[in-house]
Amino acid sequence: MINIFKQAAKITNYNIILAIPLIVFVKLLDLYSLYSRNTVDSTHELILASVTVLFMSGAFFASWFYMVKEAIDLSKQVFVLDADRAKATMNLFKALPVGIGKYFLSFVGFYIILFFIQVFATPVVYLLGVDIIGGLDTESMQNLQVIAMDPSITNQSMAAFIDKLAPEQIIFFGKWSLLFMLITSIIMYLLMFWIPEIIYKTPNPLVALWRSVVKLFKDFFSSFRFFISIWLMGFALLFLNTFAVINPLAYIIMNIILFYFTVFVVVAIFLYYDKKFVDMEAVDDESKEK
Repeated sequence: MINIFKQAAKITNYNIILAIPLIVFVKLLDLYSLYSRNTVDSTHELILASVTVLFMSGAFFASWFYMVKEAIDLSKQVFVLDADRAKATMNLFKALPVGIGKYFLSFVGFYIILFFIQVFATPVVYLLGVDIIGGLDTESMQNLQVIAMDPSITNQSMAAFIDKLAPEQIIFFGKWSLLFMLITSIIMYLLMFWIPEIIYKTPNPLVALWRSVVKLFKDFFSSFRFFISIWLMGFALLFLNTFAVINPLAYIIMNIILFYFTVFVVVAIFLYYDKKFVDMEAVDDESKEK
């Protein structure tokens, strides 16, 4: 497990250019979101904007995840000269259009399926929470919706909202937060190998979803420890990020760290999948042939 994280960090450091497309896409998406927020004022415009984001996301992630896969393949090669490695690393950009051609429709389907998973999971989680914790009153629901959806809401506004709550209400909302965090983490774990399965094995997102979950449970104890390790690292960074907003310089540094961590996590997941389900299957096939 530790070796995978060490190797993932090494691959990320050697191929830090993986962060460039990610940063550009996130910033473009932010700009488009700001533009849409000020211009979309009808149902058909909202649908058009949603489809645009869907296609943008499908194109980007099809290309970027394929680029990650190529970076992992590149790490298996031996380079005598650093110049040769640098040239090969820069050639990873050539994987972007190839990835779009291969997996664009796959990732459009991926996001459509993900949308339906969310549509199904949200009311289930809400009903579960009402049964276990208790229902939210109308005023609390409205306040939470405003905080969740209004981009102008700051940490100070959130703190002011919390200050108005009684201790019992804080505990109540804390339980709801823990429930959503738990369910979200479970879903993230179940879907952890979905994208690598698309890239490595089958472009059919529905088939890839089923096969990835099967592989996950076949390797349950190891994959669960792997996921928990990533989850703890991510939680620690997000916790630190809550303090970074106080200082502009610290906020910028934390954003850089979070982008790096995002690339690192994706590389680690792909690397884990590659070692467990690609290399091992190749070895098994060779053994059968002998």
